[in-house]
Amino acid sequence: MAVAESEWLLIMKNYIWDFDGMLFDSYPHIVSAFCKMMEEKGIEVDPAEAKPLFEISYGVAYDFYGIGQEEKLLHQKYEHDYELEPKVIPFPNTVETIKALHERGARHFLYTHRGHETSQYYLKKFGIYDFFDGFVDSSHNFAQKPSPDAVNWICEAYGLDKSETVMIGDREIDVMSGKNAGTYGCLFTKSINIESKADFIIRDITEVEEI
Repeated sequence: MAVAESEWLLIMKNYIWDFDGMLFDSYPHIVSAFCKMMEEKGIEVDPAEAKPLFEISYGVAYDFYGIGQEEKLLHQKYEHDYELEPKVIPFPNTVETIKALHERGARHFLYTHRGHETSQYYLKKFGIYDFFDGFVDSSHNFAQKPSPDAVNWICEAYGLDKSETVMIGDREIDVMSGKNAGTYGCLFTKSINIESKADFIIRDITEVEEI
């Protein structure tokens, strides 16, 4: 159910954010770490081929390349190399928008499939960690998106009214993890022609404030 644009700021008090591809431009770093791992195994990977697979999910990329547990752990090791180029950085206006919403009284939560060490490292590095009230990451072992389990847990644990809560991410599975839990879903995308069940579509994070 979509709501009128003018109602956004009156309704949305709780923002559940995806990490990769939403708050942070991290896929180039992820792919770089993956290619380094595969090179060590004697396999050359085209980054242009791997990137869209990781943008769907790690699972899709790993299945495509037939990656086992040993390779996954090695990939993770290289992901933890924070100096590996290209580095993970926030998308433009992310830090300012998170801060501005917080100052209006909004509550922020992170829901990511990546580990807590790297996700919280980057939030702290760029000065937005303290604006977040709670976190869900891979260590919680919830069923992956678009399952509503993690969003339901956040809402229950922090006493959030779902009619005042939105899940925001760059993939349809992010949107649907929110909608399946009964919150609103917002899709962040640069695509012009896209089909989505999202209640809202934004192409710049500042639009969250402007709507």
